[in-house]
Amino acid sequence: MILVTGGAGFIGSHVVSALRAQGRSVHIADLQSPEPFDLRTGDIPGLLHHVAPTAIIHLAGHAIVGDSLADPRRDLETNLLPTFALLEAIRAVCPQTPLLFASTGAVYGSHAARPFTEEDPVFPVPPYAVSKLAAERYCASYAAVYGLRTAALRLFSVFGPGQRKQVVYDLIRKLIADPTRLEMFGDGSQVRDFNPVANIATAFLVALDRAAFTGEVYNVGGPEALSIRTLAERLSELLGAEPVFSFTGANRTGDAECWLADCSKLLSLGYHPEVSVRQGLLETIDWVRDDVRRNCSPL
Repeated sequence: MILVTGGAGFIGSHVVSALRAQGRSVHIADLQSPEPFDLRTGDIPGLLHHVAPTAIIHLAGHAIVGDSLADPRRDLETNLLPTFALLEAIRAVCPQTPLLFASTGAVYGSHAARPFTEEDPVFPVPPYAVSKLAAERYCASYAAVYGLRTAALRLFSVFGPGQRKQVVYDLIRKLIADPTRLEMFGDGSQVRDFNPVANIATAFLVALDRAAFTGEVYNVGGPEALSIRTLAERLSELLGAEPVFSFTGANRTGDAECWLADCSKLLSLGYHPEVSVRQGLLETIDWVRDDVRRNCSPL
């Protein structure tokens, strides 16, 4: 049985579907699951005794940079403290159970204009990135000090069906609402390593089966890096829109000019991002359109 915290969320639901497609049994611990479980207040040792997991994928947490700027305590209480509590429970109940933690490429900051490697120094800026790095380091510490089996995946610019935030979703919504104009942050030159969520699910499955689980981290980048302007051009073409672009000229706090991942380490384990950015964009466009119709969501 594989325990997936946050398994009802955007990335978590795709990871759970991929696990089940392989015939694996999954137990979801999530506020939105049929039996809601809150890692901040729940009995985690009791959960581990009940589920007796053979592995744990830890995806629960808060992942909106802007919200972390407005309320940094929430990020601390949602990302770091539950991870610490989970590690303590694993140490007490099932110390040989591997833990795979979802971290973020945002831990690197914005100090390099080349693909980041796992050996690069980290300079997290927004509280979200700080809380993720702290949680990641606790995982590594518990591996080194207590012999727990942990590893972390640093995710870069994930998008896909089910995601109601971030730049791909926001641009699609804007273009559906008004195909004649499109305003964006910055100047359009910012580059991101965009990765369809199906590839992220693949990365978790590969790491689950092949990672060393000695406290190490792995970058998870996508099949293609795009500037924000190029992304907007691709989306406009796929939506049949011809908007006039405008840019605010100012990046939001914590946004980097260039976020690219060197994935050599994960590729050596057998990870291959098979879903192209184009295919991922098409699937996301279809999902957003259906979501708008299904929920009568105002644009």
